[in-house]
Amino acid sequence: MVRKSIIASFVVIVLTCGNLLAQKIVVSVNDQPLNLVLSRLIKENNASISFNDSGLSHYRVTANSRFDSLEEAISFLINDLPLTYEMRGAVLVIFPKKSEKEQKKWTLSGRVIERGSAEPLPYSNLLVDNRGIVSDLMGNFSVSSETDSLFNIKISHLGYYIVDTLVAGSSQMNFELVPSSFGLSEVVIENSRVERSGQFGQKAGLIKLNHRIAGFLPGYGDNSVFNLLRLQPGILASGEQTSELIIWGSYEGHSKVVFDGFTIYGLKNFNDNISSFNPLMAKDIEVYKGGWDVTMGARVGGIVNISGKLGNINKTSFEFVANNMTLNALIEVPIAKKGSLILAFRHTYYDLYDPSDLSVLVKRNNDADTTNDADVVIKPDYKFRDLNVKYATRLGKNEDLFYVSFYGGVDNFSYHIDEIFRTSQLLKNTREENSQSGGSVFYGKRWSAVARSHFSFSYSSLRSKYFNDFKLVFPQISKVNQIEDKRTDNRLTEVSLKVDNSFSLGSRQTLETGAEIISNRVALVEDTFGVNYLNMQNKSPRLNMFAQDIIALGNRLSMKVGMRLIYSSLLKEVFFDPRLSMSYVVDEKWKINLAWGKYHQFITRSSVLDEQGNYKYLWTVCDNVEVPVLSADHYVAGTSFISSGFTFSMEAYLKNTDGLTRFIRSEVHDIQDIFYGKSRSYGVDVVLKQDVRSHSFWVSYSLSKTEELFTYFLNGKYRRAPQDQRHELKLAGSLNFDPFFFSADYVVGSGFPDFVYSQQTGSESTTYLKTYSRLDVSVVYQFLNRKLKGETGISILNVLNHQNFKLENFERIPAGQTSTINIYAEAIPFTPTLFLKIYL
Repeated sequence: MVRKSIIASFVVIVLTCGNLLAQKIVVSVNDQPLNLVLSRLIKENNASISFNDSGLSHYRVTANSRFDSLEEAISFLINDLPLTYEMRGAVLVIFPKKSEKEQKKWTLSGRVIERGSAEPLPYSNLLVDNRGIVSDLMGNFSVSSETDSLFNIKISHLGYYIVDTLVAGSSQMNFELVPSSFGLSEVVIENSRVERSGQFGQKAGLIKLNHRIAGFLPGYGDNSVFNLLRLQPGILASGEQTSELIIWGSYEGHSKVVFDGFTIYGLKNFNDNISSFNPLMAKDIEVYKGGWDVTMGARVGGIVNISGKLGNINKTSFEFVANNMTLNALIEVPIAKKGSLILAFRHTYYDLYDPSDLSVLVKRNNDADTTNDADVVIKPDYKFRDLNVKYATRLGKNEDLFYVSFYGGVDNFSYHIDEIFRTSQLLKNTREENSQSGGSVFYGKRWSAVARSHFSFSYSSLRSKYFNDFKLVFPQISKVNQIEDKRTDNRLTEVSLKVDNSFSLGSRQTLETGAEIISNRVALVEDTFGVNYLNMQNKSPRLNMFAQDIIALGNRLSMKVGMRLIYSSLLKEVFFDPRLSMSYVVDEKWKINLAWGKYHQFITRSSVLDEQGNYKYLWTVCDNVEVPVLSADHYVAGTSFISSGFTFSMEAYLKNTDGLTRFIRSEVHDIQDIFYGKSRSYGVDVVLKQDVRSHSFWVSYSLSKTEELFTYFLNGKYRRAPQDQRHELKLAGSLNFDPFFFSADYVVGSGFPDFVYSQQTGSESTTYLKTYSRLDVSVVYQFLNRKLKGETGISILNVLNHQNFKLENFERIPAGQTSTINIYAEAIPFTPTLFLKIYL
């Protein structure tokens, strides 16, 4: 039976033929089974053919032709069939073509959102089948696989519980992450942990911050984000300024803060305890210290990118915060199920200031010796308020993100001094008026699972006015000496229209492209003693284009290669900014990062130095005539090790910056000219961090050096830059004994150089300002019940009451966007602060 079955299913016919070369092969059949046609060929031509008789019986052929050879005849008969043949010796063997399996591709696309509010979590970190990716602003991501329809996915976002799961490929899925600060009475997550250690070492020069823990650190609530920033390695804390961050030795105006896509220039505020944006609006914070990719530009120092909240689409929520300085309120209102409107407002109530904290030093001599300086206590008239309005919604079946964000703030500061000294009376009236506005419109379009585009328009404006009337009256001789009578009005605007695209070219390659039209306009008017000393305005329109390829070479090595082109219509010149970065995953705990790039900046804050040794900074356009375009090269190398709540990160950097400008105006030295310079910054940042259950402890150390060389230096040698500090050590700890939270931080800095006079003589100075030291502590109580939820706490700043100085005391670096000439404010003394936060 078996034998018959075998014979029936497969018949091999082998016949030996004579010489067929002289014969013609004739095939004349009409709709006949192929096996029968082949059998006839064997009989009629004495051919040797091997084939599966039953298999070929399913194919029917038609032919009426003469062929020169057997192979030609067979090729014609099976031409349109899934069959092929080959010669094995003298036998022609026919067999089925190898089944080429259709290459399948499974795609998983999804969105990372917050549980409860359904608010997207931008720039979340994902590990999908051992491949690292980052979600976009809307929390969207997409990955593909050619080997398996199941994806092992791990999602983390700072301040949220980690999700680790196995899912099947799908067109769109929502992954909900639970915030860690919900409170134990509201939610319990079993067998899960909070992502707290992932902010260091993901990319070269990048720090990602958990904004949720900022409110539990010591300090004023209105400055909570910058309290967190100042504790990070590479960001200068000694000097206590927030309106202009000094990142890896950068100069005034070389770094910028971006909120919702538009630039925040920062307002002038006394003691710098009010940040330039509302911390209640922050959702995601990224700090790029150097070596960032081609998608970002416009600065040579550093970039802080802050993504604002998109709002609660499920229910109305409200937050209210009161502290020693300001009232702050935020409300989120759902609109049409997919949208939300956010309103946030801050306002100072100055009456709670302690006038004794506002100590001002008035310089009476022209040297660095402060023994003759006078302490004058003033009570300034100070008002600050700002407003955020944001509407965000999801459009279409893909829930594409659309939002409109607006910001406006004003800051007025004035004071009067009337003091009698030994032989003179000092009269000083100073007023500063600052206003800033900004806004953006954003639309993110998801074309498919592998392609998306972001369209954005942004606008920002800063206007800084400075008025100063400074007199010395000598009653004994009836003489009035007018020291200064100055009016300055500096305006800066920026308008940008941008599109960027991302295309997934496979499971291991992504192409990113984009273009931007941007224009900056600067106007400066200065009157001195009633005479118009300066009146200038200029603008700098530019076209930016970029492209970069992100390639994963296996599961360990990834590269990002890009080029940014900038065409300046003012200069009629194209600038090229190539950039390269690499990451190598040694194992699941250890990672190595490298980055290099070239950067250009087309507006700058030029320094102006007067004969008293005072500095002020004014925004100007880089025209390559009087003010050169800033250029910089960044080199960054780092490594990180993360294991079981322990984090070690170390980064080394080198920054070379060219195109610095300094205007010196001195009648005594008969100098009134613009001088040019360059700088070099290099150093190492080290971070050690340990999470123990819900507690966190970290220490960071920065070893750095920033030097500058200007054309007016007579010895032609580099000297320490005014913001140069060799050592800075930061320690911080946070204890979570819910509902009580305890935290403390301690910052020690080695001090800054003081070149009050050597800058005009060219001689080196050996004067160094004393070390910086500040210890802060806080305790927060969190109350959660059905009717009322919130937090209350107390912070004590500068517990040891160490006498520190703010950076504007050092004549080269003012704290805000406008100048403060001859007035020197102390840093924060021993200061208790209280706050109350209520949210519904």
